[in-house]
Amino acid sequence: MKKRRSVVIAFLLVAALLMGIGYAALTDVLDITGSADIDRSAAESSFNEDIYFSAAVANEADNTASVNPDNNDKASFTANTLKGAGDKATFTFSIVNVGDVDATITPKITTNTQTEYFKLTSDWNGATQNLPAGTLDTAPLTYTVTVELIKTPTETLSGSFLIELTANSVEP
Repeated sequence: MKKRRSVVIAFLLVAALLMGIGYAALTDVLDITGSADIDRSAAESSFNEDIYFSAAVANEADNTASVNPDNNDKASFTANTLKGAGDKATFTFSIVNVGDVDATITPKITTNTQTEYFKLTSDWNGATQNLPAGTLDTAPLTYTVTVELIKTPTETLSGSFLIELTANSVEP
């Protein structure tokens, strides 16, 4: 009986050993390694492409406003109807954010070459506005500029203006 028990135990040990080797022969390990690098300039470029002027409208006849067809980050206006002190020309610009990052827009009038004759105002009054992501399909943000002639000129006069609208991403 003792001999039979030893044979059974030996058989079980050999069977277990063979099964272990058999499973090892059929085992395979798959590994996936990865990394992700984000280049700030690439992210900046993408953000820049996501926020732009979608429309420009002169609110009075004979004035003009447009978005540059080659660079929709640029828009322009021309006030042709100002004749005497107190006359105003109003222009409305629509700004959209088609990206997935919320932004803020801050306006700054950087150039008015004829401050003695022209006054620029905005419906934002210099305040920063929120521009949520994905606004192309919803209501765009509008920025309205008014040019007012504050003094009647005695000779031909022209002025030029630059308003910078700075878009900054909103941290989540």
